[in-house]
Amino acid sequence: MRSKFLVGLIAAMVVLALAPSSFAQVNLQVFTNPSAQEVQTARNAQTGDPLSSGAGILVSGSTIAAISLTATTLIIDYPANVTASTGIPSGDPVRIDGATGIFAGATISSINFVTGVVEITLPGQSVTTGNSGSFRLVGVRVDANGLTAPATVTYSLSSQANGYILSSASGTVINAFGPGIASVTTPNTGSIFTNRTVPDNSATIRIVEGFASAWRPNKFPGTATETGRTTVNPYEIRLTFSGIPAGVTLSLAVSPSGSGSGTSSTLSPTAPTIASGATITTDANTAVIFINDASLTAVETLDIAVTVNTPGSSVTLAPGSISVTATMAPVASGLQSEAPRSGTYPNFAAAEVGPATVVAITPATTTLLVPFAVRDGAFDTGIALANTTADPFGTINGATATSGTVTLNFFPRTATGAGTPFSLTTSASSRPGIGLDASGNLPAGATWTVLLSELLTSAGQTGSFTGYIFITTNFLDAHGAPFVSDFRNFTSFSPMLVLAPPVTTGRGTPAGGVEALDF
Repeated sequence: MRSKFLVGLIAAMVVLALAPSSFAQVNLQVFTNPSAQEVQTARNAQTGDPLSSGAGILVSGSTIAAISLTATTLIIDYPANVTASTGIPSGDPVRIDGATGIFAGATISSINFVTGVVEITLPGQSVTTGNSGSFRLVGVRVDANGLTAPATVTYSLSSQANGYILSSASGTVINAFGPGIASVTTPNTGSIFTNRTVPDNSATIRIVEGFASAWRPNKFPGTATETGRTTVNPYEIRLTFSGIPAGVTLSLAVSPSGSGSGTSSTLSPTAPTIASGATITTDANTAVIFINDASLTAVETLDIAVTVNTPGSSVTLAPGSISVTATMAPVASGLQSEAPRSGTYPNFAAAEVGPATVVAITPATTTLLVPFAVRDGAFDTGIALANTTADPFGTINGATATSGTVTLNFFPRTATGAGTPFSLTTSASSRPGIGLDASGNLPAGATWTVLLSELLTSAGQTGSFTGYIFITTNFLDAHGAPFVSDFRNFTSFSPMLVLAPPVTTGRGTPAGGVEALDF
């Protein structure tokens, strides 16, 4: 008897456990149309394919048998905060679209933006076999920060005894995450000398998209046709400049858009505009660029033209550089963005890419090379060095008159190779030759003539010398000529070579593979 009783008890328990499902007469299926990739820092990452109008979560149901349904809550739990609790664009709120058939009365009963839970009331009604229907939940965006791919949602019912049965437990809403900006480079850089002259006043900032759909059009893809989409705030790129000296300004302009299609890596966004910060200074060092329209199928490149403006005469410059970083914007420290656009789409967490050098601030110097100099026996080397920053070409086309000291770096040879280098810098106490002022400077418009023997004595060197000499002047536009003579029957002249500034043009990797000696 006991065994029969136990068998009966177990059977009864199984029946009770299965009872809720036995009353379910409408089979629910849930399908997702995930976004292929979203920006990792997006506060409002889309949970549906941005290439498909009305993409989101599709719920469909079919009636298995006639039944009187009781209202039930479908609970959809997203993996992060649903954004935003305020500022949802009127053109694309979280909503139910296309509700038909038995779901014509489905409504969103609540959204918990913090926990990411959306609750949908499924209507109570009488249905017969063959009745069906569907609806879509669209417009849901989540805070992607900290999420890993794939991002999934889970589904559940508040009760399984009200006539509905759920056949799906979870689904993917975002397949992958990536950077909004892949790289920030400067294909060409500008330059300023420390004497405030601007030898190269143009630079280019090149920004490359992180992946094909990272930059979005300023229209939400929530309606059926392109013309019906609602224009909202565009995606932005914020540039932040560092190292700008007081008195130096940069002017920015978006370069003309390129052309292309498909997966072209050179396609440029359509008509991006600089929303603010077209003029950059040390006190206003950011610029915001609107991505008004963009391709969702091509990795795009955006070029920003930079013009370096000539600093005023009172500006003091030290060697250094001006650099730039870029981040997707508007930047939000939390789920809401910075003023004046608080609570609006889109928002991003800051993720600066870079820095890239935009302008090099280099010493106002000239580097020259005497490839052969000798002081041995009757032979000596004479050097004539002119400071040509005084000229007849006026303030616009002429040089800026500047005086400065001269530094000479000597590289002697020995019988078996290279000797020990040494140097000499002119000063008030070291003024060999003729033409330097009392401070050891070579004035603008003056010419310094000096013998190698005089230079060696001033440098504290004895004996003979054969080798080469680098000359660096603390002013631009220095030119010179060396000659070797025994001052009786032999004199040999050779050009003094002018080098591109080593601080901006590295000698280790010269342009074209060959060092230019005619700068």
